Amino acid sequence: MLKSATARRYATAIFEIAVEQGNVDRWRDDVRQIAEYFGNRRLLFVLREPKIPADRKTAIVRDLLAAKVQPEALNTALLLVERGLADLAPAIAAHFERLYNDYRGQAVAQVTTAIPLDDDLRAQITGELRQMTGKRIMLEERVDPSILGGAIARVGDTLIDGSLRRRFILLREQIASGAFGGPDEGLAASLAGPDGGSGGAPVTGGPAPAPAGPATSTEMAPRRADAPRLGPRPSQGNPPQPQPRPQQGQGKSQGGQQGGRPRRRRR
Repeated sequence: MLKSATARRYATAIFEIAVEQGNVDRWRDDVRQIAEYFGNRRLLFVLREPKIPADRKTAIVRDLLAAKVQPEALNTALLLVERGLADLAPAIAAHFERLYNDYRGQAVAQVTTAIPLDDDLRAQITGELRQMTGKRIMLEERVDPSILGGAIARVGDTLIDGSLRRRFILLREQIASGAFGGPDEGLAASLAGPDGGSGGAPVTGGPAPAPAGPATSTEMAPRRADAPRLGPRPSQGNPPQPQPRPQQGQGKSQGGQQGGRPRRRRR
């Protein structure tokens, strides 16, 4: 991670110099040339060997690059050797290439197919990627029969996997997890109510369902309004007033009074 950040920092600095000088294309060729030489294992071993004097390393680099790159690019190569960063030259070139493509409004698309592309399919893939990225596409074609069919495209950090092998892998994962459905997927869920029964409008044309039974003992107890009645219900008018009972002895006193005066008993 640290080396990648260092390579990106050097590539950005070199690219800014190239833009200021107005010779981005020449710097691009020089950076590629330096990366090609410093990518050689035997040369890299010599440049990283601490027992070899620094003057000897500088002479070797000058002999190899002085006639092939511009003086500023040669100074950049010598700076990398002096700081022990010669092995970062290929990564610096890769980052410089991305900056160059963005500067030119173009993108490199690495396309992998099971069989070689014909002209029609090449033009179709290029057109679709151009619409997706908005940039001019430069294809880097690769053939890999193991993808079975389709194509895999990589544009920068974006990967588009449309291979047949990928589809088989997704299908196998869906079958293993049970996360697959057909045209009726979701139909049972739409017909099921919150309690798992059937939902929606009730089915008509049959006998009415019986009312549900009581759920508690309070509901099982008979209510006063449901008790049987022995007589007719009173009318909706004023209810009849109860008749007062005669007090004891009241009937005799009333029966014994005749003419308003009581009789005297004979001794």
